[in-house]
Amino acid sequence: MNTNNAINLLAPSANRVFQVVDYEDNSLREELADLEPGKLVRVNLERVGGRANVWKASWPGRAESEPAGRP
Repeated sequence: MNTNNAINLLAPSANRVFQVVDYEDNSLREELADLEPGKLVRVNLERVGGRANVWKASWPGRAESEPAGRP
């Protein structure tokens, strides 16, 4: 996680990188920040505004969006 609380998540099955800049809650942000690089996770992603590659992460099963990963 960088100093702006953003994290890049790779979706290997889609060969895409998602820039996550917003989080459902602080506990999800903290959990993602504590992950080791390369750790497989599952989260839901939804676009933030009209920007092309800026996403909000939420816990799996709480929103209809594009999946990335979570343990």
